[in-house]
Amino acid sequence: MTDQASVVIDAPVQQIWDLVTDISGMGRWSSENRSGYWLGDATGPRVGAWFVGVNRIGPVVWATPCEVTVSNPFEHFEFQVHIVGPRWGYRLEPHERGTLLTEYREWPYKSAFNRALRWSGPVGRLRDNHALHGLPVTLAALKAHAESKSAT
Repeated sequence: MTDQASVVIDAPVQQIWDLVTDISGMGRWSSENRSGYWLGDATGPRVGAWFVGVNRIGPVVWATPCEVTVSNPFEHFEFQVHIVGPRWGYRLEPHERGTLLTEYREWPYKSAFNRALRWSGPVGRLRDNHALHGLPVTLAALKAHAESKSAT
């Protein structure tokens, strides 16, 4: 099960790559994520690197351990959220006006968390809808920031 949203950003691919791989700064764009930090000797987006994402919805704050699963500079960045199960990622493509950026989340159908969301009915749907509606919100915030930086 995959959800995704895309936006064209009037900024170069390298600038967008730097934004989506800055896990400590992702909280500037996301409606849920507040920050993140690399673990161990990891200092950036390489396959196998681990980080912790710090998230918040209302008064509820939690941390999720994540592992980078794809890191093709200026093209594709993806990480697996361990414990919960989804993969989140960003695909970047050069576009005549800058960069076509696609954010996606991919749920393994058999993930325990995915099954719990479906089983929990309205509560699970609220949580899932928050994440789903966060995709275009995040992209709009990234776009606004990147285009303001490109204009200067």
